[in-house]
Amino acid sequence: MKPVSAIDNQRGSALVVALLMLVVLTLIGISATTTTTFELQIATNDKLFKSAFYAADGATEMCGEVIEQNIEDRNWANKITRGNVAVWRRTRNEDGQFKDLADGNLYMNRDDDVVPDSTTNEKVSGLPTDNNYDLIYPLTAVDTGTWTLTGAAHTSMKAVGNTTLSTGSAVQLIAGYEGKGKGASAGGAWITYDVRANRNDVRNTQATILLGWRHVL
Repeated sequence: MKPVSAIDNQRGSALVVALLMLVVLTLIGISATTTTTFELQIATNDKLFKSAFYAADGATEMCGEVIEQNIEDRNWANKITRGNVAVWRRTRNEDGQFKDLADGNLYMNRDDDVVPDSTTNEKVSGLPTDNNYDLIYPLTAVDTGTWTLTGAAHTSMKAVGNTTLSTGSAVQLIAGYEGKGKGASAGGAWITYDVRANRNDVRNTQATILLGWRHVL
């Protein structure tokens, strides 16, 4: 009987190959799972950002409409609620502390009302924050008893306007045989507002939109 060498013994090799294949498949599965997780996170973050972006974009349009309503009704208080919107005009004083303004007539906001920041000594230029806003939406994000934020997702808005003369127009009518002319001209002014909206959404997602809004006088 010929002796069998341990080197030539192939018994159990199938088990080894199966285990190697199992390890390879496990590594592939882990890699695929990790990639899928990252892709889901990327897609979720993209969705949250787009949601915040469009919410801020829509808020600028809403703020423009509120400006028009405010101009028609010039008797707003500095702390009021209109529908699902909270109105609270605040700004910094010369010491850099936030203060309430006398009224809620945000259409009267001007660049001169924006005072320098006490820390950077730079004008905040009407950028909305959780402590410096003209409007905030929705109303459920504000505790109207203390006028502090409840932590819910919200959009804060500010509007700063500058009055400028509008371009005039003229029409000259010639009377023909009379050799005379008749003229009609029109001109006026408009207020161009910088409407800013800042959306604070879930997972600390933020988006800021700037829109120009023109009110013709």
